[in-house]
Amino acid sequence: MGILDIFKGKKELQKESNTLFGQTQLGNNVIYQGMAGRQTVSQQLLYVTTGSSTTAGRVVDMSVLSRNSTVMACVGSKARAISQLPIRVRYKADDGAYVDAIESSEVGNRDKAKAKQVLNLLNEPNNFQSRYEFWYQWSMWQDLAGECFTLWWRKEQADSMATPIEMYNLDATLITVQLTPTRYPSYRLTTPSYGFNKDEPLSAHQVMHISEAAWQGVAGFNKGILASELIGLDQDIDLYANFVMQNGAKPSGLFRTDQVIPDAKYKEIASRLKEAWSSMTGSRVTDLSKPGQGMLLDQGMTFETVAMLNLQDADAANLKVQTMKRICGLFGVPPAMVGIQDMKYNNTQTMMDEFYKNTMAPMIENIEQKLKQHLLKGYPNLSIEFDTKDFLQGAPLDQMQFVTAGVSNGIMTPNEGREYLNLPKIDGGDELVAKSAKQDNIQGNSPQDTGGGGGNQKRTMNIGKT
Repeated sequence: MGILDIFKGKKELQKESNTLFGQTQLGNNVIYQGMAGRQTVSQQLLYVTTGSSTTAGRVVDMSVLSRNSTVMACVGSKARAISQLPIRVRYKADDGAYVDAIESSEVGNRDKAKAKQVLNLLNEPNNFQSRYEFWYQWSMWQDLAGECFTLWWRKEQADSMATPIEMYNLDATLITVQLTPTRYPSYRLTTPSYGFNKDEPLSAHQVMHISEAAWQGVAGFNKGILASELIGLDQDIDLYANFVMQNGAKPSGLFRTDQVIPDAKYKEIASRLKEAWSSMTGSRVTDLSKPGQGMLLDQGMTFETVAMLNLQDADAANLKVQTMKRICGLFGVPPAMVGIQDMKYNNTQTMMDEFYKNTMAPMIENIEQKLKQHLLKGYPNLSIEFDTKDFLQGAPLDQMQFVTAGVSNGIMTPNEGREYLNLPKIDGGDELVAKSAKQDNIQGNSPQDTGGGGGNQKRTMNIGKT
């Protein structure tokens, strides 16, 4: 009978599902209810006031994430890395090469004017934040909430083609996404923000929504809250350590006796011991001469010291280190970068290379694509680029070796090499140099040279010696 379905015509979908397994931990859900042209506000609108609970009962939410030292160390490392990057607008020339859209003579006036407007916006986001502060805040929201919402402020808010004048990061816990009947997203605020309120949803061209770990629809995973057991364990170890350190130094013990004491007499003795103990260990008001003095015990009573548990007894120290390393893996940050484990300094550059390539590069690529989508509509040859060259340059001697090899082998011109080293161009330096037969390395030792294991391998392996 299924073959006859083609004659039934297309039916309107009923009760279309937009939910994400009912899990509020996933972040902002897309909710759309009602027939075309009759959109209704659902009571299921979910803002990122998300939280989760561990099996042991620890609640993990945005507040816990922002107070966890390991999480904030990882988030801070990524935020510092991206916020210091220079931003450029590139133009794709006819030969496929990307040139500076503002400085190159190959760029037309229309593209050049747009590039200047966009670059001014990205370098001066708004009146109270520098470029560093803006992208630092953006990165924090991205990692803690799993998604970030950037508001474009235009002179005419309805003009989607106009270059924004300012840009602001919206509070990701106060905004959620709806789908319009035209399948465009609209953004609804739960409280007034920057002159907008929940009765005036923001249009798709007014908000740039970037998900850190994109999921169904426009929702994004919140890694910290989804890993609630891991984050909760790390937080509980800190609390346990604080209680041990706070109370471990105080004298603690038990008074015991083998004699049978009547109930009335017991209460009298207990009250007297409690008063004497308090005076001996902590009294600084009633009698300054009592602290440090002894106690007179009767009824055959003795005092037995009770040793407090320490971190070593519970093996919490090793558990803490392992938990911190797992959190670092969750956020893609090498543990040595946040001081969790020692490492050899000759491997520092290798560690940084892996961090920038595996963690920062995907995040930056996501931002560049979103910025082009929102700011450069109608300008297919223009693109926005975060200059990551400084990330991978290495030590000064490594930079010189790279430029020398590139120029001498005819890969780059002398002026391109000088530009890489942030040096001014020279006359006659725009032509490729003929490839030399042999190129000796610049003499010297690089403090960040990994050398396939660090140091001078020829000397280590005694190569060339008889």
